[in-house]
Amino acid sequence: MSRGLNLPSRLRSGLVALGLLTALVAPAAPPKQAAPAAKTIAGYPEAKALALGQRMYREGLQSDGKPMQSVVSGDIPVPGTIFTCVSCHVRSGVGSYEGGVVTQPTNAAKLAVPRFQKYPNLLPEERKNLRVQTPAARPAYTDETLATLIRTGIDSGGREVNPIMPRYDLNDTDMALLVHYLWNLSPKLSPGVDATTIHFATIVTDDVSEADQQAMLVPLKNYVARHNVHPNGFGNRMYMSLGGREMSGAFRKLDLAVWRLKGAPATWDRQLEAYLAKAPIFALLGGISNQPWQPIHAFCERHSLPCLLPITDLPVISDHDWYTQYFSKGYYQEGQAVARYLNSLDDPAPRARILQIVQDGPQGRDLAQGFDEAWKELEQSPAKVVRLKRGETLTAAALAEILKKEQPTSLLVWLGPEAFAPLQAVTEQAGRPTFAFLSGRLLGTQVTHVPEAIRPWALIAWPYRNPAEELPVTRYAYALMAGLKDPRLETRISTRTYSMLQLFQFALADMDRNLYRDNFFDRIGMQRDFILPDYLRLSFGPGQRYASKGCYIMQVSAGPEPKLVPKSEWVIH
Repeated sequence: MSRGLNLPSRLRSGLVALGLLTALVAPAAPPKQAAPAAKTIAGYPEAKALALGQRMYREGLQSDGKPMQSVVSGDIPVPGTIFTCVSCHVRSGVGSYEGGVVTQPTNAAKLAVPRFQKYPNLLPEERKNLRVQTPAARPAYTDETLATLIRTGIDSGGREVNPIMPRYDLNDTDMALLVHYLWNLSPKLSPGVDATTIHFATIVTDDVSEADQQAMLVPLKNYVARHNVHPNGFGNRMYMSLGGREMSGAFRKLDLAVWRLKGAPATWDRQLEAYLAKAPIFALLGGISNQPWQPIHAFCERHSLPCLLPITDLPVISDHDWYTQYFSKGYYQEGQAVARYLNSLDDPAPRARILQIVQDGPQGRDLAQGFDEAWKELEQSPAKVVRLKRGETLTAAALAEILKKEQPTSLLVWLGPEAFAPLQAVTEQAGRPTFAFLSGRLLGTQVTHVPEAIRPWALIAWPYRNPAEELPVTRYAYALMAGLKDPRLETRISTRTYSMLQLFQFALADMDRNLYRDNFFDRIGMQRDFILPDYLRLSFGPGQRYASKGCYIMQVSAGPEPKLVPKSEWVIH
């Protein structure tokens, strides 16, 4: 409390009364408050400073755009663009483990507290209550000790860290920017997390049939229900020891909301904003739509909101976006696989003249684009394209005329089963193409109904596992289908949901208490390859956003009981 003037009590009372009277007679205008000065960091507005610090951390570029300079192992110069902070400490700053090397956390929540070798995840109050007396491996960092670590490799306890960590030669301005960014990197748990629960949502658009909705929702809800009874049973015994109790804070119940999007995709963004404003979530689990996923993808990028393995064949194809992990590149990937298969043939004749017949719409667009871009990368001449208007039918006469005019050696027919009849009609035509390629996704359940006459020359881009090898892997998914009236495994909705949940389970455990949205996908990027239903292999890595990376080229066998027979190995894009 501040000390007042030493005045006689009578005088003090008079002054108070006079002050009150003056206030009643002529109230004084409140003093003008000066606008708070905008915060600056190293001479930059804070938002700009954070952006520059982020670029240093993720791209290894100084504020002037030049590569940061560093040395590793004592004297080996390495530009920061090669050894970026994010490559080891990961996007969330939580750190990683690879090749026997442990990379310590660099996020604000960890830097601001001492680090302990034993039970490092205990919160300070837990360490005190449990009377864990182990000494700290290092004290909390300050701006000065953090700068020393970055420049010299000496931590806040005076110990030298692993020599593989680069020592950066930064001027004071760039150092201030990087340090400021680290103090703002994962400083607190992400939205959608509270003391007892992690809140998630999934998305269903109104173009999806009720049966297909349930094929995704039933396994999802079954998983959440099983997770939420865990602490009431065996889970309690997992945390009896001190080491186990250290991990107990990571176990939270799960809450799953269903965000239903209605109407045209142009209206989805407004609906998504309303859902998120009403109840923040940590991430989106799955989701299903027959429309392009682009509006949802863009929403997730804008809000830094992870979306894990939605069921869509129309993903966004991007080399740099972060916040959606897809099963594959969808139709686009089939087009890529056909290009690579044709390029791999010993006989050059089938790739001499390529013709694509494309139906207007997102499916045909992605198939053609996938082929064209891969074909260009392979330095091949562009394919010719015949485009059908939306709803336009390819007749036998029209196809015969196209083949007579263009004389293609390979034909890519990006249509569904409606392509069977015109292809059958031109089977005996002179100069018929060597191959006609079809899309396994567009054929759907009719894939083995290819007419006998065209089976010798019709090849199918098949994005899934060989059906002959599917059953032993798929049967595990039945564990989450209780209550599902019609599993309809041929749609691959329930089995893909099962696969998403297996990956989610590993990532959730690996996050421990570090419940940051970026760390969710950091942990997924560190997962091993998974052998799960539908896809031959799901592979992950830092920044990789398409888990299945190939297709088969299949042919339908002859006879009354047709089967898909691989004509290629797994074609990797």
